Amino acid sequence: MAVVVRVRFRPTGGLYDYDASALPQVQRGDFVVVPTQFGPQVGEVMQVVTAADPAQAEPSPQAEDAPALEPVLRRASARDLALRRLRQGKEVELLVNLRARLKDLAQKDRRARSVRIVEVELSLDDRQVRVLYTDSEEERGLSGNLRKALQRLVGPRQTHWVRLGPRDAAKIMGGVGACGMPQRCCSLFMTTFQSVSVRMAKVQSVSLSPSEIAGMCGRLRCCLRFEHEQYAQARAHLPRERKRVRTPEGEGRVVAVHPLAGQVTVDIPEKGRLVFAGDEVQLLNAASAAPCADCPAASPGSEGG
Repeated sequence: MAVVVRVRFRPTGGLYDYDASALPQVQRGDFVVVPTQFGPQVGEVMQVVTAADPAQAEPSPQAEDAPALEPVLRRASARDLALRRLRQGKEVELLVNLRARLKDLAQKDRRARSVRIVEVELSLDDRQVRVLYTDSEEERGLSGNLRKALQRLVGPRQTHWVRLGPRDAAKIMGGVGACGMPQRCCSLFMTTFQSVSVRMAKVQSVSLSPSEIAGMCGRLRCCLRFEHEQYAQARAHLPRERKRVRTPEGEGRVVAVHPLAGQVTVDIPEKGRLVFAGDEVQLLNAASAAPCADCPAASPGSEGG
């Protein structure tokens, strides 16, 4: 039986599949050393999957295109974990130096002003480094000259320059959420990003003001997607705003919809605005499910042969 483990390198990072057949006793919570395209890294085992063949295991989203799984190199030893802590200290030092150098370069090169170094990652063997950065979409600021100037601080390590989008950068940097939460959702529990649309805000009757629907990353808030399905299902059984309806108190126009309560507010002439349950109102232009007594369709002989 093959053993497939799903490894995570960050607290809320994605899961990556590896073949752990050489470590049949591996368990969730163990730390292992695995190969990556940026050199060997220490990761935490989040899930163990047993299958007749590694290809039969359900792949994680990040590994769907991988034809074969890389094998786990070994279980992380005390030395590996100590090296990992040492590398983390070097990463902070290198990050501070790169940001300081970039600030100096920005005084001479305006393109450097749009660049921000988000994080630095060193491989376990200290031979490779990933520099994660973000810049403006209007002007790609990390030119070849800037890379050469920053490379001097990196040293002889093989450097991978990785440009991040606004959401990914905000996730790594963390901080207070736009809603006031002490930690952003993307940094707290989200492992992947899904598309968010303005329509989701409309369905939930959220103000379309940028301050209300934009997150700290400048993009639409991810939380607009969290309850979208529930709101969409609830609204499906209620009339929309500005529709004319018939109520127990008379005819009027819908001025507000309350999906989670299953109610609508109707403006009725001479009576004002009243709240009704969804089953108490009927669209005036909606076809009646049962024909009236005077309709030809109500007579037994009205059915065509």
